[in-house]
Amino acid sequence: MPPRPADAGGVVHGGAETFVLDSILLGDTDRAGQPSNLAWKTYGYDLDGLITDKSSRDVCTLLSGSPFSNQADGKGGIDNAVGSVVLPVLETLAELPTPSAIATQVIRAGGFTLEIALDGPSDVPGTAGIGGQVFTGAALDSPPAFDGTTSWPVLASSLMDGATLAGGARVAFEDGYVTGDGTFVSGVPSDAPIVIPLRFPDRVQGALVLRIHHAVLTFQRDETDPTRLVNGTIAGVLDADELAEAVQEYANVNSPTLCGSSFDGIANQLRQAQDILRDGTNAPGVPCDAISIGVGFTARRVASPTIVASDPPAPPNLCDTPDAGPDAPGG
Repeated sequence: MPPRPADAGGVVHGGAETFVLDSILLGDTDRAGQPSNLAWKTYGYDLDGLITDKSSRDVCTLLSGSPFSNQADGKGGIDNAVGSVVLPVLETLAELPTPSAIATQVIRAGGFTLEIALDGPSDVPGTAGIGGQVFTGAALDSPPAFDGTTSWPVLASSLMDGATLAGGARVAFEDGYVTGDGTFVSGVPSDAPIVIPLRFPDRVQGALVLRIHHAVLTFQRDETDPTRLVNGTIAGVLDADELAEAVQEYANVNSPTLCGSSFDGIANQLRQAQDILRDGTNAPGVPCDAISIGVGFTARRVASPTIVASDPPAPPNLCDTPDAGPDAPGG
């Protein structure tokens, strides 16, 4: 990630601001929104300090049966196996030819977002000691204005005490800084994962939940509009078992054909994407046990949140019916 300036000062206060994501880029388009199956190579960071291709052997051991292409990095060593391996699986599974555009459409309709609350100024190069929090935004009843009139409620599950804003968010950082070129970096990753509940059109139920561990969040201010964040990135790792479980839950509320053993092949494809270790490092001679991820975003400045919303109830699981899937009696 971008290095902390050598002359950065101490803890800062004042200039508190809240931003909400108004777009998300999952790796199927570039930052201008143009479709590209290579765009994933530009999202994320070199988490493990290695530049890896399919012939590299100084890295963790892939799951048996995984092609060595699954360990290949993006530009300059960017680690993003979600973009290169997982995203094509999800595009096919959910029949989503343009997942970034569709998820962004849902955000702009008020379906979900992430809220970035900063305790200090994020637009002064060389500033350090900036604290902040990341909340998960609840679904709204109508499209938001994405301006100072918008105070987006936060989901209770993203709060430390599960109930109050005063208790703070589960995801928090204390040593954010701004590099010389104006890039804000959240600093030491939070112990809690950043949770992104991806939602797609009404024809698809529920949310596909991504839990990004050891997450680093960066962005820049738009030079012509200080209320807008651009070149945003969230990078970290996914636990492969958590991802497989989340995708299975998402599948099970949308298609009874993916119940039971019918999902096993997809779960194996997801686990084959493991390219890194859970702490974001890498080493030869040990099994890979996590999946690197990098997503992009833009955001808008809004009012601070004031309302806590309950998490939505889980939609019906189509696999709970006696005749669902090939494992059902007579299936």
